[in-house]
Amino acid sequence: MASKDIPLEKIWTIIQSSDKIWVLASVIMGYAAIVARGLRWSNLLEPMGYFPKKWNNIHAVALSYFVSLVIPRSGEIVRCTAINQVENIPVDKLFGTVILERVIDTSILLLFIGMAFLLNYDIFTSLFEVTARDADSSSSGLTLIWTVFLGIITAAVVVFLLRKKIMSSVLWSKAKKFVEGMKEGFLSIQKMKKRGQFILFSIVIWAMYYFSMMAMLKALQMDYYSWNESLFLVVAGGLGVIIPTQNGIGTYHLLIKYGVLVLASAYAFYPNLSELEIQEIGLSLAWLQWGAQTIMMIVAGIVASIAFALQRKKNNAST
Repeated sequence: MASKDIPLEKIWTIIQSSDKIWVLASVIMGYAAIVARGLRWSNLLEPMGYFPKKWNNIHAVALSYFVSLVIPRSGEIVRCTAINQVENIPVDKLFGTVILERVIDTSILLLFIGMAFLLNYDIFTSLFEVTARDADSSSSGLTLIWTVFLGIITAAVVVFLLRKKIMSSVLWSKAKKFVEGMKEGFLSIQKMKKRGQFILFSIVIWAMYYFSMMAMLKALQMDYYSWNESLFLVVAGGLGVIIPTQNGIGTYHLLIKYGVLVLASAYAFYPNLSELEIQEIGLSLAWLQWGAQTIMMIVAGIVASIAFALQRKKNNAST
């Protein structure tokens, strides 16, 4: 969210001065990443003998982002359910491929983080210091961590004590079958024939994230930010989105704002501006990028919802 010291009118003024062509380019790149995700998903399903329509996969990914704007992290379930309804592919196998995707994407994000950290060690240190400086220093966060930890330990003890009763239940049998289906989906990469395509689509996804940020920097006339600074901001924003909120709202803005601040301090980008004015620029970048991509996700999600409704109607009419 915007800082209480930074008026929204100032941020809106900066956003209004942006180059709309570059904003549009950033949005197109964001949707291109969704398309690449959908096509990459096809590569994981084909080894199991499933060949869903490419656009159904793309719409399912778009729908997952749309739903996650309302309920964080719920999109993957909706994504698998949507494909199951129109393509009749088992949900367990679909979910297994989605988990595999998450493992791969997390590995790529860690690679990005490692690169950015090695290239900008001092700046990362400054980002952590600035964020910690303004973070809530109360013990509520620590209390929550301990509560969650004790809850997990308690649940594990209860499951262990009741393990024989649980393993003899019908629910356990169904859960075991579901996990086996997930395992098949997760291991589908071993039988993949189009690995080159899979790697290409993975590169395209993350390249689009990167160039989308580059385009938005140009939209705000921040041309002096090079590929290295853009990488740093992509990673900073990515860390914000990891936190389970609606598309990273709040955390994304905070980390982009401070990311711009520490970069400006390290490279003297704004020698004549105060720290507050630099934060205004950072928040403007965060809101413009977040807002443009969120609007794209809403539009793409609505289109996907309509497409699936029509597809279900067509399938029902043919049965």
